[in-house]
Amino acid sequence: MGTIHQFIEETLRAAFPDATLAVRDTTGTDDHFEVEIASQRFAGLGRIEQHRLVYDSLGPRVGHEIHALALRTRTPAAS
Repeated sequence: MGTIHQFIEETLRAAFPDATLAVRDTTGTDDHFEVEIASQRFAGLGRIEQHRLVYDSLGPRVGHEIHALALRTRTPAAS
């Protein structure tokens, strides 16, 4: 199996196929991450609901293999 970084990126790309996504390992230890994600799925949702969608996508690995996860969620900018 790949790294947790790969798991986060692949899982979020599958869950949010339209997303612009950036995943950064903040400590170099493959367990603390910062994620920036923009998706139309977040339209009309508050920040808590947006974050809940991301956490639900990643499942039980959050809080275990993923010790820390900082999220920045938004809808894409209009063109």
